[in-house]
Amino acid sequence: MKKNQLLLRIDPSEYRSTVSEAEADLKSKIAAAGAAERDLKRGKDVAAQGFISQSDLDKLTTNFEQTTAAVKAAEAELEKAKLNLGYTEIRAPFAGRIGKVNYDVGNIVGPSSNELAELTDVDPIYVSFQVEEADYISYRQNHQAPSDKDPRDVPIDLTLRLPNNSTFADKGVLDFADTKINRNTGTVELRAAFDNPDGIVMPGLFVTLIVESTNKKELALIPQVAVQENQQGKFVLVVDDENKVAMRIVKLGRRINAMWVVESGLEAGERVIIEGLQKVRQGVEVKAVEKNVDETTGTISSKANS
Repeated sequence: MKKNQLLLRIDPSEYRSTVSEAEADLKSKIAAAGAAERDLKRGKDVAAQGFISQSDLDKLTTNFEQTTAAVKAAEAELEKAKLNLGYTEIRAPFAGRIGKVNYDVGNIVGPSSNELAELTDVDPIYVSFQVEEADYISYRQNHQAPSDKDPRDVPIDLTLRLPNNSTFADKGVLDFADTKINRNTGTVELRAAFDNPDGIVMPGLFVTLIVESTNKKELALIPQVAVQENQQGKFVLVVDDENKVAMRIVKLGRRINAMWVVESGLEAGERVIIEGLQKVRQGVEVKAVEKNVDETTGTISSKANS
């Protein structure tokens, strides 16, 4: 649907009649005001010669003012009647998609009726999300900005992952940031806007919003199956240069499909054990076999089959 396109029409017969009545009444009031104006003009002319009293002249003046006011009132009634007639044509206030129309020809509708239809704006499409108050405060502390700086102006990339696990083509922009913390949830409400000219993303669709800093750096990815946990925290087992098993305590970031981002604890080139974790222990010498891991599904396959 285009903006201002006619969507629905309510029977206008009664409202057209009201407009016609208001137009006729206005013409009558204009005619009466014209006659009163002419009478007042003649009255002023003869009053100067002393042919009518001041009292009669005052009556002519009052009649002219009343008929002039009646014209104003009739004009307002005509404007109101035309406005009501205009409401019989329901037009799209914005471009979008219209859903099911809940009434058909012959149905009676009025102020107490349910909605006639729902028009949805899909371009741009908005994605609302919440950020924990601790994360929000930490981010603001690490990115100090003047107090008058728009909180939406932050260096981040916004990407959508769709339900079929594909990535939406267009990047988003931060469109809205609330000015207060929600007391019930302890979060800050944010909203991202995405151009959606093809209407691929629909309202109510479940999507995954990926928020990344534009100040990016390379970090290691490890399969989730390689991660274990003890009292010291999360750790992985690696094979060192002497082919012996060693433990590395790691700090993990976000999950990406079957992989986990490693923020610290591993060096580039270290070999992480992903199979046979129950059969090895720290300090034991092993024979390492390189494997492939599908980053999306986590499926492990032989290097020769890649």
